[in-house]
Amino acid sequence: MHDNIFDRILSTTKMSDDTPIKFKTKKGLIMIKNRKHAHIGLGTNDIDKTTDWYIDELGFELYGQCVAPDGTPCRFIRNGDVRYEIFQPVSGIKPEHVGKIDHFAFVSDDIEKDYEFCKSKGYTFTTDGIQEIPTAWEKGTKYFKVASATGEEIEFAQIL
Repeated sequence: MHDNIFDRILSTTKMSDDTPIKFKTKKGLIMIKNRKHAHIGLGTNDIDKTTDWYIDELGFELYGQCVAPDGTPCRFIRNGDVRYEIFQPVSGIKPEHVGKIDHFAFVSDDIEKDYEFCKSKGYTFTTDGIQEIPTAWEKGTKYFKVASATGEEIEFAQIL
Protein backbone atom coordinates (compact mmCIF):
# COMPACT_ATOMS: atom_id res chain seq x y z
CA MET A 1 0.00 0.00 0.00
CA HIS A 2 1.32 3.45 -0.89
CA ASP A 3 1.44 6.14 1.79
CA ASN A 4 1.16 9.09 -0.57
CA ILE A 5 0.98 10.17 -4.21
CA PHE A 6 4.76 10.47 -4.37
CA ASP A 7 5.16 6.78 -3.57
CA ARG A 8 2.56 5.87 -6.21
CA ILE A 9 4.39 7.92 -8.86
CA LEU A 10 7.71 6.31 -7.96
CA SER A 11 6.31 2.81 -8.16
CA THR A 12 4.73 3.30 -11.59
CA THR A 13 7.29 5.54 -13.37
CA LYS A 14 9.36 3.60 -15.91
CA MET A 15 12.40 4.80 -17.85
CA SER A 16 12.54 4.34 -21.61
CA ASP A 17 16.34 4.83 -21.81
CA ASP A 18 19.38 4.92 -19.52
CA THR A 19 18.86 8.51 -18.39
CA PRO A 20 18.57 8.61 -14.59
CA ILE A 21 15.34 10.08 -13.26
CA LYS A 22 15.60 12.24 -10.16
CA PHE A 23 12.58 12.79 -7.97
CA LYS A 24 12.37 15.26 -5.13
CA THR A 25 10.59 14.21 -2.00
CA LYS A 26 8.54 16.53 0.16
CA LYS A 27 11.71 17.06 2.19
CA GLY A 28 13.63 18.07 -0.95
CA LEU A 29 15.92 15.02 -0.89
CA ILE A 30 17.06 13.46 -4.15
CA MET A 31 16.16 9.81 -4.68
CA ILE A 32 18.89 7.31 -5.53
CA LYS A 33 16.87 5.12 -7.89
CA ASN A 34 17.68 4.47 -11.57
CA ARG A 35 21.34 5.52 -11.49
CA LYS A 36 23.91 4.85 -14.19
CA HIS A 37 26.50 2.20 -13.45
CA ALA A 38 29.89 3.74 -12.60
CA HIS A 39 32.15 0.71 -12.01
CA ILE A 40 32.71 -2.58 -10.23
CA GLY A 41 35.38 -2.44 -7.53
CA LEU A 42 37.88 -5.31 -7.50
CA GLY A 43 40.59 -5.65 -4.87
CA THR A 44 43.92 -7.33 -5.58
CA ASN A 45 47.34 -7.88 -4.06
CA ASP A 46 49.02 -7.45 -7.48
CA ILE A 47 47.58 -4.50 -9.38
CA ASP A 48 49.98 -4.87 -12.32
CA LYS A 49 49.22 -8.56 -12.89
CA THR A 50 45.45 -8.04 -12.52
CA THR A 51 45.30 -4.98 -14.78
CA ASP A 52 47.56 -6.56 -17.41
CA TRP A 53 45.39 -9.70 -17.51
CA TYR A 54 42.19 -7.75 -18.19
CA ILE A 55 43.95 -5.65 -20.85
CA ASP A 56 45.92 -8.45 -22.56
CA GLU A 57 43.40 -11.28 -22.31
CA LEU A 58 40.01 -9.53 -22.47
CA GLY A 59 40.83 -6.37 -24.43
CA PHE A 60 40.12 -3.83 -21.68
CA GLU A 61 41.76 -0.41 -21.83
CA LEU A 62 43.18 1.71 -19.04
CA TYR A 63 41.26 5.00 -18.86
CA GLY A 64 42.28 6.40 -15.48
CA GLN A 65 44.45 5.89 -12.42
CA CYS A 66 45.18 7.55 -9.11
CA VAL A 67 46.54 6.99 -5.63
CA ALA A 68 44.11 7.28 -2.71
CA PRO A 69 45.09 9.41 0.31
CA ASP A 70 46.12 6.25 2.22
CA GLY A 71 48.53 5.26 -0.59
CA THR A 72 46.25 2.71 -2.28
CA PRO A 73 46.87 2.68 -6.05
CA CYS A 74 43.69 2.53 -8.17
CA ARG A 75 43.30 1.86 -11.89
CA PHE A 76 40.17 2.21 -13.96
CA ILE A 77 39.75 -0.06 -16.98
CA ARG A 78 36.89 -0.50 -19.42
CA ASN A 79 35.67 -2.66 -22.26
CA GLY A 80 32.50 -1.28 -23.81
CA ASP A 81 30.05 -0.57 -20.98
CA VAL A 82 31.90 -2.75 -18.45
CA ARG A 83 34.10 -0.72 -16.11
CA TYR A 84 36.30 -1.87 -13.24
CA GLU A 85 38.14 -0.04 -10.51
CA ILE A 86 41.09 -2.26 -9.62
CA PHE A 87 42.79 -1.32 -6.38
CA GLN A 88 45.59 -2.68 -4.20
CA PRO A 89 45.21 -1.64 -0.56
CA VAL A 90 48.48 -0.79 1.19
CA SER A 91 47.50 -3.20 3.97
CA GLY A 92 46.88 -5.99 1.46
CA ILE A 93 43.82 -8.18 0.99
CA LYS A 94 43.10 -11.46 2.72
CA PRO A 95 43.57 -14.37 0.29
CA GLU A 96 39.87 -15.31 0.46
CA HIS A 97 38.90 -11.80 -0.69
CA VAL A 98 41.36 -11.45 -3.59
CA GLY A 99 39.51 -11.34 -6.91
CA LYS A 100 36.10 -11.00 -5.28
CA ILE A 101 33.89 -8.05 -6.14
CA ASP A 102 34.38 -5.44 -3.42
CA HIS A 103 31.63 -3.03 -4.41
CA PHE A 104 29.26 -1.96 -7.16
CA ALA A 105 29.30 1.79 -7.82
CA PHE A 106 26.67 4.16 -9.18
CA VAL A 107 27.06 7.70 -10.52
CA SER A 108 26.12 10.59 -8.23
CA ASP A 109 25.48 14.10 -9.51
CA ASP A 110 25.23 15.51 -5.97
CA ILE A 111 27.09 13.41 -3.42
CA GLU A 112 26.03 15.49 -0.40
CA LYS A 113 22.31 15.19 -1.22
CA ASP A 114 22.64 11.48 -1.94
CA TYR A 115 24.43 11.01 1.38
CA GLU A 116 21.70 12.90 3.25
CA PHE A 117 19.02 10.83 1.52
CA CYS A 118 20.70 7.54 2.51
CA LYS A 119 21.15 8.85 6.05
CA SER A 120 17.43 9.78 6.23
CA LYS A 121 16.53 6.24 5.14
CA GLY A 122 18.63 4.74 7.93
CA TYR A 123 21.07 2.93 5.62
CA THR A 124 24.15 1.38 7.19
CA PHE A 125 27.23 3.26 5.98
CA THR A 126 30.38 1.24 5.34
CA THR A 127 32.56 4.34 4.93
CA ASP A 128 33.16 7.03 7.51
CA GLY A 129 30.97 9.65 5.84
CA ILE A 130 31.80 11.06 2.42
CA GLN A 131 35.34 10.20 1.33
CA GLU A 132 37.46 12.17 -1.13
CA ILE A 133 40.29 11.18 -3.47
CA PRO A 134 41.72 14.49 -4.77
CA THR A 135 44.13 12.72 -7.16
CA ALA A 136 41.38 10.86 -9.04
CA TRP A 137 40.44 12.30 -12.40
CA GLU A 138 41.13 15.94 -13.18
CA LYS A 139 39.58 17.50 -10.06
CA GLY A 140 39.11 14.52 -7.75
CA THR A 141 36.18 12.37 -6.71
CA LYS A 142 33.93 12.01 -3.67
CA TYR A 143 32.12 8.85 -2.68
CA PHE A 144 30.44 6.94 0.11
CA LYS A 145 29.33 3.34 0.52
CA VAL A 146 26.30 1.73 2.11
CA ALA A 147 25.45 -1.90 2.85
CA SER A 148 22.65 -3.42 0.82
CA ALA A 149 20.00 -5.67 2.33
CA THR A 150 22.30 -8.67 1.74
CA GLY A 151 25.47 -6.90 2.90
CA GLU A 152 27.32 -6.12 -0.32
CA GLU A 153 28.74 -2.63 -0.58
CA ILE A 154 27.01 -0.13 -2.85
CA GLU A 155 29.03 2.97 -3.67
CA PHE A 156 27.80 6.34 -4.89
CA ALA A 157 30.58 8.32 -6.55
CA GLN A 158 30.76 11.83 -7.97
CA ILE A 159 33.62 12.85 -10.23
CA LEU A 160 34.35 16.49 -9.42
